[in-house]
Amino acid sequence: MRITLILAAIVCTGVSCTTITAPCDVAPRTVVFSFDDGPNNNEDTTARLLDVLKARGVKASFALLGVNVEPAQDIVRRIRDEGHLIINHGYSERWAVYLTDDDFKENLVRGERAIAAALAEKTPAEPRALFYRPQGGFYSARQKQIWEASGYVLAPTTIRVHDAVRGAASKEEIISRVLKKVELHGGGIILLHDGHDSFSRMKTHLDKNPCLVYNSAYNRSFIPELVDELIAALREKEYVLNGFDLVTASTPRKR
Repeated sequence: MRITLILAAIVCTGVSCTTITAPCDVAPRTVVFSFDDGPNNNEDTTARLLDVLKARGVKASFALLGVNVEPAQDIVRRIRDEGHLIINHGYSERWAVYLTDDDFKENLVRGERAIAAALAEKTPAEPRALFYRPQGGFYSARQKQIWEASGYVLAPTTIRVHDAVRGAASKEEIISRVLKKVELHGGGIILLHDGHDSFSRMKTHLDKNPCLVYNSAYNRSFIPELVDELIAALREKEYVLNGFDLVTASTPRKR
């Protein structure tokens, strides 16, 4: 909570904004996994994460950046085909709250177009519910009006541990933080990151810093193993793991 408040104070200086961390209708002792900034092809991170979720029988949600969707359309289709929820996270890694209205609209539309192109098939697919999560985790009242006018519903979170912040804690510390917050709230929507910003930015950063081979803000290759351990720990504590679409309070328009 303290980290969230500090970030909000920094980000919202001179800008009226709201955080995506908000109460949500989650059944008692129910946990939902949600992942931001993918798909991530570095060390097959998102593919390996999907392997873990499939082996464990867990459905999750993925907030995808359009810029990462374009070179990884097969992963996007796999996310859909394996029953996970896809969330529009915008197109670029630019934080939503810093965008002008026009740039925000363009980012929203381009993100959706990238997802739609990845999911395009010869036969029409089932309409997709329109969920949106602003990049950076903060948004303005005007931006909320824009996405709602386009038929989107906010994809919130209740448990954030800022795992993709530069200098983030070790895998073990992140697991400990998540479990403490889950116990405190009796369940909730856990937000983690299988990617961090655009794939090209991740690769550039890692190429310049080859020592960052594991557990850094830009190298998310440890996330599949972290999630596997979290699932085991949560089930040992008798939490129910559900898909994101089962706990949202509102029903978004489908497209």
